[in-house]
Amino acid sequence: MIHFKCVYCGQRIAALEDGRGKKGTCPKCGHTIYVPQLKFDSNPPLKLQPAAAPVPQTSDNEPSVIQEFPPPEDTTEIFAENLGFLVPNYDELSLFLMAGVFVLLYFTNIKLQDDINAFLTRLDIWRRYIYLAIFMLGLFLCLYHVFTKRRKTEVEKGIMLLFAVSINAATGFIAGIYMFRECPGWLFIFPAWNIINSVLLIAMQYINLFDEDKISDRDATKFQIILGMIAILIIYFICNNVFSLHWAITYSICIIYTTSFDRGLQSVFPLFAGRDDEAES
Repeated sequence: MIHFKCVYCGQRIAALEDGRGKKGTCPKCGHTIYVPQLKFDSNPPLKLQPAAAPVPQTSDNEPSVIQEFPPPEDTTEIFAENLGFLVPNYDELSLFLMAGVFVLLYFTNIKLQDDINAFLTRLDIWRRYIYLAIFMLGLFLCLYHVFTKRRKTEVEKGIMLLFAVSINAATGFIAGIYMFRECPGWLFIFPAWNIINSVLLIAMQYINLFDEDKISDRDATKFQIILGMIAILIIYFICNNVFSLHWAITYSICIIYTTSFDRGLQSVFPLFAGRDDEAES
């Protein structure tokens, strides 16, 4: 395997050996990048040696040099993104906004509080406290890590991923069921997609199609946090106060924004999508 970083966003990437010199799309920021044609000598100390094939020509907006580094523990297959839009990718910013919207909804929407209480009362006391403890820990970690540069452990990533998958799947399913009752005619395709997407999300995690590697170690910038919070507050206000949407629909709309916000932000404002690459190297 070839392990390297995207020169645009710093995403750790892996590609097959026969992919040297070929181009692909970064699974994080979406830029076109080339797999490096540089190899490590098998004898220490490590030395970069040029491969026989020439480096492909690139345009001004594509990287001309990609430096390889020792294989990291968390990598993403550059050419294994055929499910792209179905397999979610999370980072500190999207998880923070996701948790923030939930907290905002919980303290302002009585219906959400009633639904949570109704769900918990159906569980026996042990499962109730276990589910609640895991959920609250995941919520806390999503809010905490955006304000610290401390590297996330695999256990923390697993808990954060469990929080993200459970709340996304549950909210999508609840929103879908509610919309089925309200949507006339052909509009049923929207709630149907919500439910299908929720089932796919759970199934993909169950079969390990995505795991902790889908949570990036990239630190969110202050600009990203501020811009994200402003956008989320505007969306939340419009959905909850202007249109008085069901809490699950409001949350689903906000989630669509949080999961696509980071990639769009990096494309429009690449200079603000900073990463602490030096700390990872």
